[in-house]
Formats: sequence, structure tokens, C-alpha cells
Amino acid sequence: MKFYKIMIALLLLSSCKKSEPIVITPNDYHNAIDKVVNIMIHDIFSPPVASRIFVYPNIAAYEIIAMQNPRYNSLSGQVSELTQIPKPKAPDQINFQLAALIAHMDLSRQLVFSEDQITSYRDSLYDIWEHKNPEVFKNSQDYALEVTKHIVQWMNADNYKQTRTMSKFNINSDDISRWEPTPPSYMDGLEPHWNKIRTFVLDSASQFKPNPPPEFSMEPGSKFHNELMEVYDISNKITELGDTSEEMQIAQFWDCNPYVTVTRGHLMFATKKITPGAHWIGIAKIAYQKKQYEF
Repeated sequence: MKFYKIMIALLLLSSCKKSEPIVITPNDYHNAIDKVVNIMIHDIFSPPVASRIFVYPNIAAYEIIAMQNPRYNSLSGQVSELTQIPKPKAPDQINFQLAALIAHMDLSRQLVFSEDQITSYRDSLYDIWEHKNPEVFKNSQDYALEVTKHIVQWMNADNYKQTRTMSKFNINSDDISRWEPTPPSYMDGLEPHWNKIRTFVLDSASQFKPNPPPEFSMEPGSKFHNELMEVYDISNKITELGDTSEEMQIAQFWDCNPYVTVTRGHLMFATKKITPGAHWIGIAKIAYQKKQYEF
């Protein structure tokens, strides 16, 4: 009889357990982004495609934070064709930082190949949050997925999917001034139809046109040839200095090519690194941490 009384008491105590607040810190958000960066290295997305994968989840998260925090202005009406995200029906029952993080993870999961890696990472966090406060977690999750659906509808209209079926870069071997695949990997031209994708803040890809490059010429003394030889000579100099030289370390730091072919004699292999977008995200993260910003 005493045993049953103890069990009943334990059950009553467990049922009366107070829910804990779910606290989301900037580091939680950094960790989620780092997870996506590592997956991008594994999946080998090209820099333009990687930038698209980074931007939509971050916009989804930002819009949720801006919904609650008056210090931030919504991007709706500022970014092309983005409309305001749905307003929560019961904002006092939602943890907006949590909802922002859930939206980021869910949308990132839909955009990468190795979505199982994000799913397992997300589920491990879900277990923690649901244990702490199941009601707030569920309300925040529902709102996050509602916002994600809104952002996905906007994202899918950017013409990206249509460009996946367009022709590859057309190589004209008769014109030596045109780019063509180079040894040893002979990789295809990168995203020749990227200018057909909806822009975010420009009216078109041609709004700000850079000055045209020097006219192609292999004539010694021409501007084109001088610039060509400058790059060639510097490359040879850096190679002679070796990998430990400051020049080579600077070059390697800024080399964000996600897939680099390396040749050593008859051996050819590839190394994988972060993309330019991930590089700048890392720089922003360092600045963010130094200033100790909060949500």
C-alpha cells in the first residue's frame, strides 16, 4: 500500500511540474547556419545556387523577428514581390525567436540535398524544446511552418526551377575571345541563365552595368595582354613562394571555390570548401559576436 502511495505522489509531482521558458540565443541561430554551411560543403552547390539557399531561410527568420521587434523593418515591399508574412493569431503564446529558428531550419531542409542531416539536428532540438514547454513549442512551430509556407510560395516564383531545364553554356570554339572549359577538369560554364532569375532589390541584372573589360587581344603591349600577363606573372610568383607564404595564404583565404580540382603528377583529386556566400556569412558572424548583438 505504501508503494502505491509513493507512486501516486510521484505522478502528482510530475504532472505539476512547471514548464520552463525556451530561451533562444544568437549562438543557437549561428549554430543552425553553420550546420547549413557544412552541408553545403558536402553537397557541393555552386556559389550562385548556394546564395539562394542561404537567403530564403534567413529572410523567413528575419521576417518573424521583425513581426515582434519594432527595431526591425519588414522586407515586404522592399524586396521584389515579397508580401507580408501572416500575422500570428495569438502572439502572446508564441516564442518568436524560437519560431524564427524553426522556420530557418525547415526551409533550409527543403533546399539542400542532405536534408536528413538537418532533420536529425532539428529533431534533437525539438526534443529539448518540447520537453521544456510543449505548449509554447507547438504554437511557435505552427506559426513558423505557416510563415515557411508563405516564403516558399514566394520563392518558387523566382524562375529558378525553370532555369534548371535550360541549355548549357554554348561553346563557340571558332571565337578565341569566348570562355571555354579548361583543363584538367573541363567543367561546364556556371549558371549561364542566372540573369533570368528574379532579383531581390535590383530592377534587373543589368541595372548597374560595370565598365566593359579591355578589348580582347593577344598582341603584346595591348591593355588586355598586359592585364593577362600581370595575373600570369603574379600566379607564377606565388607558386614559387610556396603554400606557406603570406601571399598564398591570402589567396587561399579568399578562394571560396566550393569544388577545386588539384593535380599532382598523374593524380587528380578535388577539395571542397565553403562558397563565397558562406565566407561572408562567417565574416558577419564574427562582427556580430564582437559587438554582442542580441535578437
